[in-house]
Amino acid sequence: MVQSTAREPVNNSNDDSIAETVIVAVFRLAWFLTRRILLLGWWAILFPMLSLPILAAVYVLIVHGWVPALVVVAVSIVCLIVWRLVWPGSFRRLVSFRIWARRRRHRVYRQPWAAVCALHGLTTPLDGQPVIPRLRKIRIGYAADELLVQLIPGQTVAGWAGQSDAFAHSFGANTVNVTAAGPGRVLITVRHTDSLAEPIRVLTPSELVDLEAVPVGVTESGMPWLVRVLGRHLLIAGATGSGKGSVVWSLLTGLAPLIRDGVVQAWVIDPKGGMEFGRGTALFARFAYDTTEQTLTLLRDAATILTERAERLRGVTRQHVPTISEPLILLVIDELASLTAYQTDRKVASEITQLLGLILSQGRAVGVNVIGCVQDPAKEIVAMRQLFPTRIGLRLAESTQVGMVLGAGAREAGALCDQISDTLPGVGYICEDGTTAAIRARAFHVTDADIDALAASYHRPAPTDEDNVTTSVEPYGTAGPGF
Repeated sequence: MVQSTAREPVNNSNDDSIAETVIVAVFRLAWFLTRRILLLGWWAILFPMLSLPILAAVYVLIVHGWVPALVVVAVSIVCLIVWRLVWPGSFRRLVSFRIWARRRRHRVYRQPWAAVCALHGLTTPLDGQPVIPRLRKIRIGYAADELLVQLIPGQTVAGWAGQSDAFAHSFGANTVNVTAAGPGRVLITVRHTDSLAEPIRVLTPSELVDLEAVPVGVTESGMPWLVRVLGRHLLIAGATGSGKGSVVWSLLTGLAPLIRDGVVQAWVIDPKGGMEFGRGTALFARFAYDTTEQTLTLLRDAATILTERAERLRGVTRQHVPTISEPLILLVIDELASLTAYQTDRKVASEITQLLGLILSQGRAVGVNVIGCVQDPAKEIVAMRQLFPTRIGLRLAESTQVGMVLGAGAREAGALCDQISDTLPGVGYICEDGTTAAIRARAFHVTDADIDALAASYHRPAPTDEDNVTTSVEPYGTAGPGF
């Protein structure tokens, strides 16, 4: 008798699952290797100074053996070391900085971008999935990086700007500034290194002076800080020790050849008894160091020249061109508040205010320009602010003072004058009429020895009876060179 037994059906589900897992793993491995090979090839193209020696060593190893290959490797390493030591600038620009920049672009920004946006509340849920603002472009710089971000509909620039401090901590940066970069876009400026931390030695004055681009210092991006003097009034605001004198002396240094030739005349009012500018007396055509009669006389003379020039130039030209016979009058006032807000004689203060108003409102076109310094931007000074097309904010005591000096919205645009360290004299933000950008820069460091050399080499020309501008200098201590 044959006994039949029922055979259980074979279950192939486990085998199928294993096969599927293996296939997926193989594809993932292949994709991973493909990406790595493509990335390696891309890096080889980006850095031929590194990839070519490696390829040469591999070729020599295959064809000639390991000893010649080691020689190729050793020679390549020696060449790179010599390059790094002899030409460090080009090595950094072409090799080390580019490697560091690509690594920073990925590690600091691309990789954690989604998490940073989520943790800062800048993502939006849609159909159960988070919508992440698109990081459109990244530019890595020596001192600051720029991120161009596409906003999600419903987001505002103000909302992103409110996260500036949080962004700074997330990116490990000193400061972060958020500004509008067009419809639906913001530009995030991440300052990770202070390129202005060290004092900048003043330059030797160039004999070819451009009154529309006088070098005063260096901007944060490493470019020259150029200030237009022709047709401009300049306001410099900063707390005690913030470096207002550095900015003024840097300007005077840049203008020194024209001062020596008589094309520019410096008329200086130093209400501190001449302590700030007395060392450069030989450069000045006029020098007043009190807040009463000397200052009034100087301002009256400036107003008289202004009126006479306006009469002569009416209908002839819209902008005065400085010459030796009709020089540019550069009126430097060390402390505006000492002449107005802090002036105890109300009658004198009223006349000074009227004269300053006349000079500031009408002097630019006729070559009577003002450089005004102020320590306390009180409301009396704010009233004059609009008459200064170029405004510089150095270190200020309070955040509210930034708007008083540079204008409404300046701090939101990145002018963080109240956050400048007291160890950085001469560092400040520049705002120009017609622009919303705030440029960070540092003025040259001008020492007493520099001023002495400047006064000796570029002292004003001796006055003559034919001069149509009175060039008298009040005595101050020991007469400097040129007397």
